[in-house]
Amino acid sequence: MAPFLLLEMAAAVRDVRGEDDLDMVLKEAQVFRLPDNDEPVREDKVARVHQAVRRLWPDQSEDIGMQAGAGAAQRIMDTQITVKAQGMLAKMPRATGAWLLAKTARQNAWTFSGSGEFVVESETRFILRENPIVLGEEAETTVCHFHASLFEKLFSTLIHPRLVCNEVSCNAVGDEACVFEFTMAAA
Repeated sequence: MAPFLLLEMAAAVRDVRGEDDLDMVLKEAQVFRLPDNDEPVREDKVARVHQAVRRLWPDQSEDIGMQAGAGAAQRIMDTQITVKAQGMLAKMPRATGAWLLAKTARQNAWTFSGSGEFVVESETRFILRENPIVLGEEAETTVCHFHASLFEKLFSTLIHPRLVCNEVSCNAVGDEACVFEFTMAAA
């Protein structure tokens, strides 16, 4: 998986909880060093960090995951999507731009879904089967705040500012897949 899944989660933990708690979550997850910016990361390391955050701070894990996902999206826009491409997406009809961005996400899905199966059902609905970040985890509510925030930041920045992404089903709840849907927020 891409290093931003760990680097942005670490940055969010540091921001919300502090340096000592970042050290604690990395120790809990048995991650002994953070990757370089261009160093792929094994998905089990990513999963252990994300799950440790949810286990250690259940009341703050949503905020931490959302901050990390938004940071990861910004990192993608800063390093992977040229300014020219961002401008072209902004000028396209919303459905066309969303379809093109979703297609690009599918082509690069290994970076955020690892061995999971990422399916673009439509430009407003994504499915992530066997999400390695939550495999084996049990929860009462959806927990993929990182992914929802990642998708929302990309699409609200590049396609339309009122697009909102919500996870509507989750492997951790016992659902067949993690499903993310976009809606348009009220003006």
